[in-house]
Amino acid sequence: MLKKTYIDNNGYLRFNSSGKLVHRWVAEKNIGRRLRPDEVVHHKDGNKLNNSPNNLQVFSSQDEHHSLHIKHKILKFFLPKSIFRLFFR
Repeated sequence: MLKKTYIDNNGYLRFNSSGKLVHRWVAEKNIGRRLRPDEVVHHKDGNKLNNSPNNLQVFSSQDEHHSLHIKHKILKFFLPKSIFRLFFR
């Protein structure tokens, strides 16, 4: 039996047949349209292999996605770990 996906050098799942990133495909199915090339799909829990639709968030640009990571870093620095984990898992 052939595997339909593989893990690329960056740790993301890709389809063997097309090389398409699985998380982008799942996000497209979830929102009902193809993603634009500039849209970014974020894994909420940080696990690149967790491609569950409720774990994926679509951002309109890399800048928007990057600002989320900056906010998380700031909050993680100032909030106790237990409180941070309640809101950002």
